[in-house]
Amino acid sequence: MSFKQKRDAYAYPMVGLCGTLALHREVAFNTSSKLEAHHAGLMCSTVDDEVLLGYLSTLYWGHYAGAAGRTTANRALSRVQLALVGSSFVRNEKVCQRPGINHFGRGKAVALIRDAKRLLDDHQYGEAVKLLCALPQLGFAFASKVAAFLAPDTCGVIDSVIAEKHPNFGFKLRGGYVSDVKENVARYQAYCQALCIEAEKQNQLGESAYWKERNGELRAWRAVDIERALYSL
Repeated sequence: MSFKQKRDAYAYPMVGLCGTLALHREVAFNTSSKLEAHHAGLMCSTVDDEVLLGYLSTLYWGHYAGAAGRTTANRALSRVQLALVGSSFVRNEKVCQRPGINHFGRGKAVALIRDAKRLLDDHQYGEAVKLLCALPQLGFAFASKVAAFLAPDTCGVIDSVIAEKHPNFGFKLRGGYVSDVKENVARYQAYCQALCIEAEKQNQLGESAYWKERNGELRAWRAVDIERALYSL
C-alpha cells in the first residue's frame, strides 16, 4: 500500500469535548482538519479554562476507541474525570493520591501546556513531550497526542501500535506502553524529524499523491499525516 492508501484508510473516531470544564459534552467532526482545529484552538487559547478543556478533549479523543472498532465513551469520560479530580490507591497499607488538575494546579497545568507549545515552535519535540508527561493522566503516548494537536505540521503520535509495527524507530516499551525513559525523548525528536522528511517527499510527488479527507477534499502532507499512515499499516 502507498502512503496515500494508508492515510486514506485511517478511520479513528473524530470526537472531542466542547462546553466548559464543569459542563463538557461530546462533539463530533466530519473531517480531521476540523478536529485538529478544535483542539489547537482550545489549547492555544488565551483563556486558561479553554486550554484545559483542550487537554481534556485530547484525553477523551484518545480513549474513545476500544478494541475491534468499539467505541468507549464512558471509559473516555472516566479518564477525563480522573484528570480533573484525581484518584486514590493503596500502597503498603497507605492511601496514596494520583492528583488531578484540581490538585496539580490549574494555573500550573496551563503554564506547562503553553511552555510545551513554545518548545514545539522551537522544534524541541522530545523536550515538549517530556514536559507534557507531568500532566495528570498523560504518559508518553498521550503526551505525544497533545503535541500532535499543538503542532501537526511537525509532530505525530507515538503509541504502542506504531512502536510495535515499526521497531526501526527504536522506542522502548514497558508493560505494553511507550515508556517515559530518557532514551524515548531523543527517539521522539528523531521520529518527528523523520515524519517531516517523509511528508516533504510525499508533497514533492504533487497533488496526485495528496491524501483524501472523509469529505473528499485533498490535503497536503504533514508529519501527523505520515504518522496516521503508519498507524493504518
